Amino acid sequence: MGAWYAISGGKARELFTILHLPYTSMVLSYVLIGAALSPVIHYDRLVLTLLAYFLGLGLSAHALNELHARHWGKTLSKFELGLLFAIPLIGALLIGGYGMYLLYDGGSGGLIVPLTLLAFIITETFFVFAYNLDILNGKFHSDLSFAVSWGALPAVTSFFANALTITPAAIMIASASAATAGIEINLSRWCKDFRRRNALRELTFEDSTSVRMTTAQLIANPERALKLIVVAVDLVAASLIILRLFP
Repeated sequence: MGAWYAISGGKARELFTILHLPYTSMVLSYVLIGAALSPVIHYDRLVLTLLAYFLGLGLSAHALNELHARHWGKTLSKFELGLLFAIPLIGALLIGGYGMYLLYDGGSGGLIVPLTLLAFIITETFFVFAYNLDILNGKFHSDLSFAVSWGALPAVTSFFANALTITPAAIMIASASAATAGIEINLSRWCKDFRRRNALRELTFEDSTSVRMTTAQLIANPERALKLIVVAVDLVAASLIILRLFP
C-alpha cells in the first residue's frame, strides 16, 4: 500500500484507508485553529464548519479522488464510491447554505457577510473537482492547490465564520496552515512514490560507491516527520480550543 496508515482486506478497511484520517484530522484542526484565533468564537458555527469540512473534504473529495483513479483497492464499487462522493458533498453544501442564512438572518453586514461565505464555499467546491479530476491537464493537482484548499481555506473560512471579517492575522494563520499542509503533501507524495515502486536494495552514488538500503529505511525519517506534523497540528488545535474554553 502507498501510505503508512493504509490497510487492506474488505470494504470497511478500504473505507478507512480512503478517508485518510490522519490528514483529514489536519483539515479539521485548521478549522479549529481559525476559530480559536478569532476575536470571538461561536461554537455552533464551529461545529457546522467542522461537519461541512469532514463531509466535503474528508468524505466527498477523497471518494471522488478514488473514483477518478483507483489508488487504494477495488473492494468498494464505483456505485458505492459515487454515493460517498455525492451525498456528503450535498450535505456540506446544505450546511454552507444554512450558514449563509444564519449570517444573513443575524443582520451583521447585510449581504456582504453571507456572500463572502458563499465565495469561500464556491472556491473550496471548485478545488474538490479541479484537484481530484485533474482539470486542465492536472494544472490544479499540485502541491500549491493542496496547500491552499486543505490548509489555508479551512483556517480562514473558520476565522471568518466567527469573526465576520478577514484581518491580517487571519491571512497569516491561513498562510501558516498552508505551509504545514505543504510540508505534509510533499512528504506524503515522496513516501508514497517509493512505497509503490519495486523494492529498493541499494543506493548508488556518482562515484560508483553504493549503500545497501531498503525502501523502508529510505522513507523511515520522512515518514516519521510526516506523522509528527500531523500530531503537532492536531495538538496545537486542541490546545487553542482548550484555552478558549478554559481561559
